[in-house]
Amino acid sequence: MGPAALCTPRHSLNHGAACRGLPALPPSAVTGAFFVKGVGYPRVDVPLSLVFFVCVWLGTAGMADAQYSIVDLGDLGGGFARARAVNGLGQVAGEALLPGAGTVDRAVLWQAGTLMDLGTLGGQQSAGLGINNAGTVCGWAQDASGHTLPALWNGSVVTSLPTLGGTAGTAWGINDAGTASGLSYLSSGGYHATLWNAGGVGDLGTLGGGYSVAYDINNPGEAVGTASNSSGSDRAVLWGPGGPTDLGGLSGGRWTAAYAVNDTGGVILWGTPQGATQNRAAFWNGDAASPVISLGTFGGNQSWAYGLNDHGFVVGSADEPIGTYHAFVWDGAEMVDLGTMGGDFSLAYGINNQGIIVGWAMDALGQTHAVEWVPVPEPSALLLGLPGGGLVWLWASRRRQPRLARR
Repeated sequence: MGPAALCTPRHSLNHGAACRGLPALPPSAVTGAFFVKGVGYPRVDVPLSLVFFVCVWLGTAGMADAQYSIVDLGDLGGGFARARAVNGLGQVAGEALLPGAGTVDRAVLWQAGTLMDLGTLGGQQSAGLGINNAGTVCGWAQDASGHTLPALWNGSVVTSLPTLGGTAGTAWGINDAGTASGLSYLSSGGYHATLWNAGGVGDLGTLGGGYSVAYDINNPGEAVGTASNSSGSDRAVLWGPGGPTDLGGLSGGRWTAAYAVNDTGGVILWGTPQGATQNRAAFWNGDAASPVISLGTFGGNQSWAYGLNDHGFVVGSADEPIGTYHAFVWDGAEMVDLGTMGGDFSLAYGINNQGIIVGWAMDALGQTHAVEWVPVPEPSALLLGLPGGGLVWLWASRRRQPRLARR
């Protein structure tokens, strides 16, 4: 895999140029009960906390079946924008064309209804690819010499990250501690997966081959990406405390890249499941005893996964029979078509823990819009959530009463 192979048509930087299980109750939660009494029946003590958690869980389960409204985030006037990542505060990082500048992309930040051009390192172009909960954006930016360098933005302040000796690199992901992952070119011309933190820059190495890329990093510090082995084959890889782990043969498949990892160790994969010949979006929960789940398509040949949240929801794009592709969200049970802005194509790059999804969608004229898909809960989810909310109040009020008032 050479530098050009780092980008497929769906994730190239310039798009044409470059469980829901019921939570266990902690002992401190089961401290009281409410009582159901009836004439001639014994008193039944039911832990109020248990009922509360059941109601909240049912409400959350209902929201998994939510529909989505699509919101156009706007652009810089150039008629093209893509949203790449969203954090827990709803801040969105991405890229947009400058007006009248042809193909000049800029890293941008959408927040609180505003759009900010994040600028460059003195050159023309830049792109925002990730964002953490502190609002720090990672990506790449050109310097005055035209070199594409890994970069971080804090507000409007851009900082160049060091390379491994070469003159180019990209910061693909960033966690809440501010550790970024990506790739950096070596002085010899190849590139390796890279970590940047307060201690400087680190080379994650390969699986014995000449190149590697770390696309994402979670808060526990695990990074995932792709690396070549001694035979020159691309393999999905996870870098943890013990070094790199080859994920390429999970469940008998041939997985060429791990594109994202969540805080529970769940991973999304690129490659082919056992017996398949086309790429499938896939999810693995991180447990060695668990199988990889192939997410399927919308009737076409391929699907690609780009983002996931800590609840295991996966987003990406999936082919239709006629060759178009649409953004999807997979909720652990089914793949939901997120639709477009009236055109033929859309793609989802990221999802936060609140279920907000970001990406891009085409309109009927073929223009690409940065968009946000916002979940609209089903009425059943709201109805199931109401008892949980009422029981929160009841539980809290009872806990404030004197201990002797409780039985």
